[in-house]
Amino acid sequence: MGCNYKIYGSITLRRSQELEVLLDALRERLDDGAVEIEELDENTIDLTLNFDDATTIHTPPAMAELFGQMEPFVIGAGSFEIETSGERWTEYLGAREEVAKARSTAALHLIQEHIDLLTLEDRAKLGVAGEVLALRNALGALLGNILRPVGAELKDAQPGSLAYNWQRAEDLLKGVPVPGPASDELIALRKLHVVLQEELDALRIWRTAEQSP
Repeated sequence: MGCNYKIYGSITLRRSQELEVLLDALRERLDDGAVEIEELDENTIDLTLNFDDATTIHTPPAMAELFGQMEPFVIGAGSFEIETSGERWTEYLGAREEVAKARSTAALHLIQEHIDLLTLEDRAKLGVAGEVLALRNALGALLGNILRPVGAELKDAQPGSLAYNWQRAEDLLKGVPVPGPASDELIALRKLHVVLQEELDALRIWRTAEQSP
């Protein structure tokens, strides 16, 4: 009997003789083309897996066993997206603390990606943090739709100009990566409100000037 098995992802590993044996077992279980090794230095490698094909029903449990044997060699944390027999999950490898950080980062990315789908009522349940994330997304989307000012535009940008506010907005997005404590959230929210409004005002003025004869 067989099953469909899909896996992709990567981890960083500490090299050793024991690990080489496990890598050979991976190649044998999947195939050479699905296992990619990048040497970072003489003691460290990146392992990338990319396999999507029919295989035996013994592959999923065998892979789980191999991952367990590889875990002591993992540096930091890594993950693999796995799908088989209609089930899909993320397999994390690494020390418990590092895996917890990786899971938290992944969850934050999902929140940032989907927060714009929330209604105003539901977003209000998240408090100020939700408003900060929503404003960050709006500001980032706005910047993505405006050509980046270059050269003399940025050098000679005057307060109130599109180029000036574009740079301010970009700096703010870099300086306020994620909401922090409640007081920091309020400060970040005020800054994002101000810069987003000024960016919109500058864009409106620029468009008006472009449309004038």
